[in-house]
Amino acid sequence: MNTTRIALWCSIGLLFLLAGEARAAERSRVLLLHAFNYSFPSTTLIAEATRKRLVGHAKSIEIDAEFLDLARNSDEAHALRTATFIRDKYGKHPPDLVIALGGAALGFLVKYRELLPKVPVVFTSIPPRTYAELRPPPEMTGILTEFSLTNTLSLAVRLQPEARRLYVIAGSGEVDRRWQSTARRVIEEHGRKFETTFLFGLPYSGLVAELSKVPKDAIVILLTVFADADGQTFIPSQVASELSALSPAPVYGPYDTFIGNGAVGGFVETFESIGTAAADMAIEILKGADPATLAPRTNPTQHYRVDHRAMERWNLKEKDLPPGTVVLFKKPTIWDEHRGTVLAALSVLGLQSAFVGVLLIQWRRRQRAEELLRDSDDRMTFAAAAANIGLWQFDRNTDELWVTEHCRALFGLPPDAPLTREALLATVHPDDRETANTAIRKSTGMQRPAATDVRIVLRCGAVRWIRIRTRSYAGGSGEPKQFGGIFVDLTDQKSAEAETAMQRLEIEHLMRVSALGALSGSIAHEINQPLTAILSNAQAALHLLGQQSPDLEEVRDALRDIVHEDNRAGEVIQRLRHLLKKGERKLESVNINDLVRSTAALLHSELIGRGISIRFDLENRLFLTTGDSVQLQQVLLNLVMNGMDAMAATAADQRYILISTRGIESGAVEVCVKDRGHGISALGHGRLFEAFYTTKEHGLGLGLAICSAIIEAHGGQLTLVNDASGGAIATISLPGWEATAS
Repeated sequence: MNTTRIALWCSIGLLFLLAGEARAAERSRVLLLHAFNYSFPSTTLIAEATRKRLVGHAKSIEIDAEFLDLARNSDEAHALRTATFIRDKYGKHPPDLVIALGGAALGFLVKYRELLPKVPVVFTSIPPRTYAELRPPPEMTGILTEFSLTNTLSLAVRLQPEARRLYVIAGSGEVDRRWQSTARRVIEEHGRKFETTFLFGLPYSGLVAELSKVPKDAIVILLTVFADADGQTFIPSQVASELSALSPAPVYGPYDTFIGNGAVGGFVETFESIGTAAADMAIEILKGADPATLAPRTNPTQHYRVDHRAMERWNLKEKDLPPGTVVLFKKPTIWDEHRGTVLAALSVLGLQSAFVGVLLIQWRRRQRAEELLRDSDDRMTFAAAAANIGLWQFDRNTDELWVTEHCRALFGLPPDAPLTREALLATVHPDDRETANTAIRKSTGMQRPAATDVRIVLRCGAVRWIRIRTRSYAGGSGEPKQFGGIFVDLTDQKSAEAETAMQRLEIEHLMRVSALGALSGSIAHEINQPLTAILSNAQAALHLLGQQSPDLEEVRDALRDIVHEDNRAGEVIQRLRHLLKKGERKLESVNINDLVRSTAALLHSELIGRGISIRFDLENRLFLTTGDSVQLQQVLLNLVMNGMDAMAATAADQRYILISTRGIESGAVEVCVKDRGHGISALGHGRLFEAFYTTKEHGLGLGLAICSAIIEAHGGQLTLVNDASGGAIATISLPGWEATAS
């Protein structure tokens, strides 16, 4: 028996559970009936707010939408066709609820109630006067909206207290005509009397013409323009945008959609709040509430709203606004955005001010003593700087160095560099750095100060001599704990000593050079290489003649070379004299690759004698330059000979010279001579092309100077740098062009 009862109750519970799930599975259908088409912002905003609230309440709600388009099509035939369409579409499967968006939609439903006779209706944004005129049945309830023209006019009066002329605009549509009667009544009942002009029922072009004549100090009230006298239909928010843009006077309106489209503002409620309120009432009905018991409600969210940009355009003051007015499109201030942060910062600032006040009291007590000490230090520092002396003190326990500001100038430190021991030692020449560090950290004795001279390398590369004078100060145990002293600039003294020695050497050198005459030194240097070639060819000819059966043709060739080199030596002398005297040079087109090959052939015997080979990396294309071939070959000979001399101590398997040529797109040709020698010394880098400067034991110091002058006379440039892999690279850059094979 008990088992039977348990089974029976389980069956009953299962039936209730299935019934609940079946009811939950039923989807509620809501129809949003727009009075106009989708382009009207007012009903679109209401519909979107309604949809969000309904979906947020229950995602199972199914929402349909229809657009009656009664603004553009106000004839009875269109209304009848639309009613037939809705009856055919929803007659068999009517929605659970209809939400009418706009007064025209409610009027349509009242007129064609037989379409959906038992479906409850929630209307939106219906003025009380329109609701009374339509007299809808009890199952139609919704949200009443009072578009208060009185309050909107009051806002305009507060912002323009001196205004005497009032212009009121309305169209010719059904809603427009309702506004016309309302406007006349409100203005007549208003306590302040205006010189009022009603711009009602005009063609749109005429309305624009009349509005453009409005004085700047007038008030313009824009109601609705759904249609003009010519039957042309409009969207009120777009009309508000266009008329506000051309109106000389401020424009006000009772609709939220006018704000942001150029109008100053008005006493309005947002269409979003209307949609939310309508959705809340719809949810109550869907839950089972009888719509006949739900009286129409008013939306309590009406308030003054203005556009800050429009107020700035017409120079209206924000202080004249009614209390509680919402100001839109105004850039928020720091106080508006970060009020809490600002208050916290002010609190912290107050605490800090109190703390600083306490510190200032203590600081004032110490200020006098510090000023006296500072004055003493300033006097000592000024005296030292005037004597071009820097003061310093080093503590061995803390490994800290104190120096005066003048030491920055002595050691060439920039203004933002710290004055530390590491910064000062970093400027000392590498060869003297250990000596300087020792002079600062140690002392030779208590009784006699020590002096050490070191070199300072400035940022520009110049060298400055500094003398470090050191004296130790004994601690409590008699052991030196601190060292102090001065830095003295000895650069002028050292420069004077070096200049004296250099002048002595120059005088000795000039005495030797003067005996050679004005040009004997350069002529001897430049003629040496052609004479070497003549000597080599003469020795070769003698060797051939000493054979039993000499080859006379080879002897004849050697003699021709001797004649050629002799003529060449004469041309070198003559043209060098012309060059130095700024005379005319023999200009011709010179094949760069041929010049390189002929120079290598000229040095063939010398290269063999020294055990040096020449490697070529010549451009396959034909490049020409304009110049004196003898002088250019002389430059190339000099550079190759210098490379040969530089490889005197180079291993035999590394003795080679690489000559390369290449064309540059900028219209130049380069010739590079690379050797495997000892390279360029650091001290000689800046003096390579200086006359009479040489690193060779028997050199005159004129070779590179003359070579540089020749290349510059040809419009080019000669550079000489060290190669990263060893040796040096001489580069000749000349103006050139690529020639055709012919």
